[in-house]
Amino acid sequence: MSLEPAVEASSYQQWQILFRTHRRIQKNRLVEALTLERLKTVTVLTFLALYGVAAWFFLNRGFHFISKLPGAGGLIIDRILHVVFFCFMIMLIFSSAVTAYISIYRGKDVRWMLGLPVSHLVLFLWKCFESALFTSWGLLIIITPLLISFANQRQVSLPFYIKSFLALIPFLVICNSIGSCVLIFVGRFLNRRLFAVIAGCLAVLMVGLIWKTALEERELIKDTGLSSAITFQRVLSHTNIATNRAMPSTWLASSIVEWSHPYSMGQNWMMPCLLLSHALVLPLLLSFFGKRWFFPSWNRTLQSNAKSTGLQIGNTAANGLVWKKFGLFTRILGRPMGAVAKKDFLTFIREPAQWAQSTLIFGLLMIYAAGLDNLHENMDQPRDLYLVAYLNLAVSALALATLTTRFVFPQFSLEGQKLWILAMSPIKLSGIVTQKFLTSTLATGLCVTVILAIASHSLKFNQADTIFFSCSVLLLAIGLNALAVGLGVIFPNLRESNSAKIVSGFGGTLCLVLSFLYIILFMAILIYLRSEVFYKNELNENWYRTTKAATGFALAGGLAFLATFLPIYFSRKKLKTNGIIGKY
Repeated sequence: MSLEPAVEASSYQQWQILFRTHRRIQKNRLVEALTLERLKTVTVLTFLALYGVAAWFFLNRGFHFISKLPGAGGLIIDRILHVVFFCFMIMLIFSSAVTAYISIYRGKDVRWMLGLPVSHLVLFLWKCFESALFTSWGLLIIITPLLISFANQRQVSLPFYIKSFLALIPFLVICNSIGSCVLIFVGRFLNRRLFAVIAGCLAVLMVGLIWKTALEERELIKDTGLSSAITFQRVLSHTNIATNRAMPSTWLASSIVEWSHPYSMGQNWMMPCLLLSHALVLPLLLSFFGKRWFFPSWNRTLQSNAKSTGLQIGNTAANGLVWKKFGLFTRILGRPMGAVAKKDFLTFIREPAQWAQSTLIFGLLMIYAAGLDNLHENMDQPRDLYLVAYLNLAVSALALATLTTRFVFPQFSLEGQKLWILAMSPIKLSGIVTQKFLTSTLATGLCVTVILAIASHSLKFNQADTIFFSCSVLLLAIGLNALAVGLGVIFPNLRESNSAKIVSGFGGTLCLVLSFLYIILFMAILIYLRSEVFYKNELNENWYRTTKAATGFALAGGLAFLATFLPIYFSRKKLKTNGIIGKY
């Protein structure tokens, strides 16, 4: 009996095996969702449908309004499309890199799959493909109402939709390939300290450029004023980067704009060919990098984590000295909860995906709030001034809702299989929920309160208005953090270690929707409080002493109390009846 040597499967065959395996897994999950979790499935689909209809309605009205501007309507719409796709490109590259990092370098399944008869290159490409699918579907949902509204405004035919959505495919391939290439380059050659230095230098450079631009704009406004022509030129000059022909977003936006013209007949195919050619080349470049750098970068990441863990264990005195600066947590929460708060803080610091996004969003909001004094100098009507203040409050609240859903909601689920350790500690699981709520509220609430105080100072508000807007955003922060923490306990996913995938489930979607509803209701109450400014264009210095103010304060406080109490109450009740080991 002769034994023939086994034929090694090609890379394509190995990739097919992984694809078929995960296709069956997703098929089983879909069947389970349609049969056992019908309520969740219907709720998510309903939210997506409502979002699509609402986004189409507002975008359609916005494009219709802009198109009526004499002489510049079409140009502004085209420029908006370029800016939107440029922002989508940056967001998709960053999101794909972060998602692939968590999936490849932090995923437990990669350690197991490396022991299988699958080449390292196939495993790396599969994880990049999986991350690309995960990050692209949300972008497609966001882009669809935008393209439909744009097509409706231009009154195009059916071939426009076909060509536009076909052009999206190479655009998504390019963005995800760039993000994966950046990830593996950083993982192979940059350590944590060098990465932090480079990120800090880039942040300082960006802040310096923004500050320089703001000073130049202030001088320009003082010299020339805010005439319509100068304002239009300034807006276009600030968006020139989005029309750079070296950007893939420009290729896509230019193709869509070209196809929307009624007499173009799609004759200019240079931009679509650029998209297609780069979409074919970049995966080959990613394969080249993955074949040479994937396993060394993965091994280097494990060594770095082990080294940092050893340094932390051997340097407990230094860690204690650093943590003394945060002794306020221990005094407020007590020693046991303060220790858990320390763990959450150190976890946040060690995850660049968390502190980088949070720093970027809060930094941009702070820079924007500091530059509002330019608007104050050119507004002589109270209605316009308070409209800017309310819009700034709404933007800050929406940004905070996004951050709490993205980072606070999955905190309880990320404890995962180590939850039994916390259950055996001298802290009740209900106390863990309270600790996560207090620490996240203290951190985010302090940031947004400072931002709103800076904005009120820039708009030259008096002390009463400054306290009003600061307290309003603080109540919003308390309610949003309570929703994120409470729903994170009510809808846990203890088997998943990827926070992005935890958020993309039913609980994360529900958290984001309820956060938006809470913001809308709260803003409606605040508008009712200052209705005389918006409807009569009158400013009452003693508005907070009226009966309407007392009613508005009671409504706002009651809404914040319900948004805070109900999620925390039901989450603690869920812990008592969920069968989780611990003292509760």
